[in-house]
Amino acid sequence: MNHTFKMILFYLAMFVSLGLFWFWMALPSSNLITLDPNVKLQCLSYAPFGKDESPMNIAKGFRPSTEQMDKDLAHLATITSCIRSYSSVGLEELPEIARKHGLKMWLGAWVSSDVALTRKEIDTTIRLAKENKDIIETVVVGNEALLRNDVSASQLVDYIKEVKQALPDMIITYADVWEFWNKHPEIAPAVDRVTIHILPYWEDKPISVDKALLHVKNIRELMQQKIPDKEIVIGETGWPSEGRMREGAYPSAVNQALFTRGFVKMAEENGWKYNFIEAFDQPWKRMSEGAVGGFWGLFDANRADKHILHGFVSNFPNALWLFIASCTLSLVGLIWLWGLPRCSCKKAPYWFATLFGGSVALTWQANAYWIVSRNNLEYAWAILCLSIAFLLWLKLVRFLIDEEIEMRGSMARFMSVITLSEPKSEMFWEDALHLLSVSVVLIMALALAFDGRYLNFELGTLGIIATVYAVVYFATERKELNGLMEKVSGLTLFICALAVLLHESARNDFALNWVVFVLVFGSTLWLSPSKLCGITKSFLILIVSALLLVAMKEGVFVNESWIDVCAADPMLPMCQFRALLGKVVYLNYVGLSGIVVAIFSVLSGSYVLGMIAIIMGLFCLLTFNGFLGALIVVLGWWIVGYRLNDQCTL
Repeated sequence: MNHTFKMILFYLAMFVSLGLFWFWMALPSSNLITLDPNVKLQCLSYAPFGKDESPMNIAKGFRPSTEQMDKDLAHLATITSCIRSYSSVGLEELPEIARKHGLKMWLGAWVSSDVALTRKEIDTTIRLAKENKDIIETVVVGNEALLRNDVSASQLVDYIKEVKQALPDMIITYADVWEFWNKHPEIAPAVDRVTIHILPYWEDKPISVDKALLHVKNIRELMQQKIPDKEIVIGETGWPSEGRMREGAYPSAVNQALFTRGFVKMAEENGWKYNFIEAFDQPWKRMSEGAVGGFWGLFDANRADKHILHGFVSNFPNALWLFIASCTLSLVGLIWLWGLPRCSCKKAPYWFATLFGGSVALTWQANAYWIVSRNNLEYAWAILCLSIAFLLWLKLVRFLIDEEIEMRGSMARFMSVITLSEPKSEMFWEDALHLLSVSVVLIMALALAFDGRYLNFELGTLGIIATVYAVVYFATERKELNGLMEKVSGLTLFICALAVLLHESARNDFALNWVVFVLVFGSTLWLSPSKLCGITKSFLILIVSALLLVAMKEGVFVNESWIDVCAADPMLPMCQFRALLGKVVYLNYVGLSGIVVAIFSVLSGSYVLGMIAIIMGLFCLLTFNGFLGALIVVLGWWIVGYRLNDQCTL
């Protein structure tokens, strides 16, 4: 059998395998039930914001398009008889449009820590409720304000009483996660009905989709027992179609359809009153809730039907394009395979596994990045990670085919060039690829370890990086090149992997695979003859700084006891400091300035600036800005690690 014919058979098998893989990934669940085509949801959360719009801009004068709201409600009227709004300021036309389409409303007033804005919300809500009594089913004073620590329970009760006094003939309620009704029992007597949120995915101990409906039922019954004198209403329940897995809770279109159809059937059978979240995907929520926050809609952000209620639903509706992309990527093997004088059948399985696995991993990860990325920084991150993984994959393919590989990069050698300590050598680009490979994995690991609740597991790129380094470690003298920078990076990865595993538990398959890849990659950096020396002082400074930041966060920023105190006397020095700290965190002043300091530390070669950058990065990591904090820490580590390596060598 000649070489050309063998190559044709090889790629025929490759294309068939890739086709079967993506066909299998696109299959719907056999457990999906079929609802009556005329079924209508009782009520549906509605936010009138488009793909590039946000309620955060309403305070700056932005107003949603009335034309878009009219189109939205005309469509929603075919699947629901009621909509729930969360704010009144900026949405003053919404009740009139709802009336036009025969929709009732749960009218919401947004209660926040901003007293002036809350006052405006309550005044507007009261006015709209009086003007639209015929369609307002209930008025919701605040949504998860206690969960966010925006107000104290006593403040909230005062707001509720004010609205009740102004609207004595209307049903007044407050909406929050079910646990917060138990945590603050003083709220229930102030409302006409108890509106609870039951979101199995977001529970502190996440619930898998196969147990989610039973969980909703059990929680509703529990709340009815705890508050027997009030009507219990489900104000929010639902399931996301995209995002990161939390323990056993996996966001997907199929799981969203399973939960949604099952819940609608169960709620009608039990006679529950409910509102479902939500009508349309809201990309703006990704800023505060991660990628998963933007994918709770029955329709996507472009108003296209996701077929959650009815019809065929797939986790990979673009499977054909993913198949084409995978096949195209697998053809890179021809660069070296075609030049072989003869084809070795013994090596073919290794070639096949590498080309198949790499093409699938890169395509799957590129698709995930495309879905979850929301700004230029995240698109740049996606391009960087995919480029690194692609280059390393090419090196592995070449090594397995013609047994040639060059992986002699050194982090310290690259930094010596950047700091102008040494001239650029022929190994410069190898050093750059190595430094970037270690850095992107460190950023992934630190971000997930400190602030992983909203971040995805980038298994495709990480899997390729870890696999290539493992092969190179055992096939070459790679370990001899690992210095102090690599060794400390490896140790950091071990600690991060342990933290993620403890946080996620063994129920999360994505987390388990991620931990394995991080441990493998970390081992290729840690296992080397180099020594750790001269790092004690630097690490003690960082540990003390981290402890002080934790004390400030827990004692001031997230300490609920300050809410009532500062509500009573906002001019207290500690309350002023708390307000300032909140502004610094919210506007990300430390993160933005930390990036500048980190870049200057690298360009100047300053150890002191590098340490300051790492401390600023730790502040971000500890105050809910994991990705940017990890980026700053790693940039600071470039120069701090390089200077420590120099001292250790001397």
